[in-house]
Amino acid sequence: MLKTAIKPIVLSIAAVILLSACGDKDEKKSPSQVLVKVNKTEITVHQLNGLLGQVQNASPAIKQQMLDQLIDQELLVQKATDLKLDREPNIVQAIEAAKRQILSQAAAERVLGKAEELKPEEIDKFYNENPALFAERKNYDFLVFSIDKKSYTDGIIKQLDKVSNAQQVKATLDAEKIAFSENEVKRTAEQLPLALLPKFSVMKIGDIMTMPEGDKVVLLVLKESILAPVAKENAAPLIKRYLQNDKAQVDAKVKIKALRDAAKIEYTQKFVEPNPNPEAASGTSSTDDGLKAGLKGLK
Repeated sequence: MLKTAIKPIVLSIAAVILLSACGDKDEKKSPSQVLVKVNKTEITVHQLNGLLGQVQNASPAIKQQMLDQLIDQELLVQKATDLKLDREPNIVQAIEAAKRQILSQAAAERVLGKAEELKPEEIDKFYNENPALFAERKNYDFLVFSIDKKSYTDGIIKQLDKVSNAQQVKATLDAEKIAFSENEVKRTAEQLPLALLPKFSVMKIGDIMTMPEGDKVVLLVLKESILAPVAKENAAPLIKRYLQNDKAQVDAKVKIKALRDAAKIEYTQKFVEPNPNPEAASGTSSTDDGLKAGLKGLK
């Protein structure tokens, strides 16, 4: 328990040491930049502005509160230095990890650049090609039965093909002595896997959709679906963000691959043999996450 409680404090001290180290201690600061001196260390207006971030029109009270936080932070940094915490292996490792994260993020933003602007016809095309997500969008109410994947045999599949409602599904599982959990879930169209949405959209009450979910198989029995269309003008901002995110991910993979191809990477130890196509090697798809998948970017 003690170890768990201390860890966030250690990481916080490591973070503030890193922030302190990022500044140039030899840099001369004009008097107008200095807001306060903590022992011999100066805290500047630039540090305060960095902490305020995107706070719009911060009041004097907010600025004072943030400045007091910087003072407390500086006192902790000084105490950490006195205790030589910046030399402890776990602190050094945490500082280095934070530094790598900051630098890699900055490099990614510089290399990838801004999101590519979409043409109006691209948005129109996505809207028109996905009626189940927009013009014919529905809200779904499912009764869900979850069973072990090993219980989902050819025999049980044939029996489930003959049922037409949740009561019959439950009776079939009980008759075969298959353990299951049962609950009811409500999902909007955008919370379902895009690849399967056309199939969901034509389901009738009592129809069953099966989906893998880890070591389980989920049986979704449609209880009700209600039409809830989204007009193109309302969907356009969501579509734009989704397509931009999708393009950014593809672009990132291409550019990271180029960096790897140009680099000399020598493994001194391999846990498994590197595969050039990890997505295919994993044997998973966008549907494998079941109801937890959906269009995460389209929200």
